[in-house]
Amino acid sequence: MTRTSRAAAFLAAATMALTVGTGIANAETIEHTYPETPKLNPKLPIVHTYHGSDHLRANVLNPEPVCNSGEDFRTTVYKVTDNFTPAGTISTTNTSNGTIPLTQDLNRTQSVSLSVNGGYAQTTSANLGVKDDNSEAGISHEIASNIGADFAYELSWTAGQTIGPYDVPAGHTGEATYGFRVLHMSGVQQFCKANGTWSTPTAWSALAPMKNEVQVSIYDDPADAPRDKGGPEHPEFNKVEPVRGTEAPDFSDVEANEALDLEPRLTTAAGKSEGFAGVVALRVKNVGTERYDVSQNPVRFRVEVGTVEGPEGVDRLNTAGRFNGAHVQDLGFDKASSTRVFEVTLSNPIDPGQEVLLGNLNFGDGNTSRGRIINDITVTQIGRAAGDTSTDNDWNVNSADITYTDGGKKHSGRF
Repeated sequence: MTRTSRAAAFLAAATMALTVGTGIANAETIEHTYPETPKLNPKLPIVHTYHGSDHLRANVLNPEPVCNSGEDFRTTVYKVTDNFTPAGTISTTNTSNGTIPLTQDLNRTQSVSLSVNGGYAQTTSANLGVKDDNSEAGISHEIASNIGADFAYELSWTAGQTIGPYDVPAGHTGEATYGFRVLHMSGVQQFCKANGTWSTPTAWSALAPMKNEVQVSIYDDPADAPRDKGGPEHPEFNKVEPVRGTEAPDFSDVEANEALDLEPRLTTAAGKSEGFAGVVALRVKNVGTERYDVSQNPVRFRVEVGTVEGPEGVDRLNTAGRFNGAHVQDLGFDKASSTRVFEVTLSNPIDPGQEVLLGNLNFGDGNTSRGRIINDITVTQIGRAAGDTSTDNDWNVNSADITYTDGGKKHSGRF
């Protein structure tokens, strides 16, 4: 065989190997795993306020306090998931010609208990209390009840308890994984400050056991063995819908109260250059003539960072800060519109003429391998007090119109 023919044969063999390898790769299954969210889950967030007294007391630092200092706590849950937590697995392979049972007596006790992290209140009645006639239910119990769930404060698989029996056909392997169905709740918690207003939120989470559970799998092919294999891609996964460019809601059937009106404003350093690192602050001013109450309806703003120049569909590092009791939640990046979406929720009222710093966005450097990203911001009030129907100054207002330097001069609104 000549050198040329040997080279041709090698190339043909390599091409065949590549074709076979490609065929195997194309036969692989693409799978996704997502947390299971209960269908009975209501619209979030859930706000639960624990009051130490049945009335508000006078506060020398605030003529209109919203809570009692040192004894009131406010818990807001933004995410609830229902998950299976395994404790152990028993299995058997049936090599006989008939059906055999899969069963086993446990030789040790395993348990799961209610767990709360980040709670300010450490008293029995506030977070971990047993529900009885003489004490208030715990915060976690109240929130779980609000979403239609109930749980025990502790669940156990005890030594001597029997798992099964489950029938395993001939030539099959049976596995029974025993564990606990638990409710995971995550959000933030606030305490009442000395001046009778809510503090800046800190992270809060709770794990609440609901029931014992056994998951059984019967298979004859090891490839079908239980594993975290998930399923098809969830259509709602990582999906965020910006309100940028949408029309304001119709309030024609709402009784308007012209004394209620909030107006957002953005501020940044005079030296903040387009496409480079820097901080942009969100402030909201009560331009109405009445105190703006946030206790009855969730008062929220969407802050959406869009791309005005540079590569499309590329996200830019941006971290959020929060102030004066506001909670800032990162809702994710919408690649189709190149928009990073944040949601800001207020927890303290705003007096007429008062301007409050709610949060800030810390922009990273916009330089990427595809070019430098320059952003703008739109701010939209999506939750408002009853009677606030004005949208001219708070619906899809762009940073080009509402951005000022820290010294009060007009800014381009490009970041």
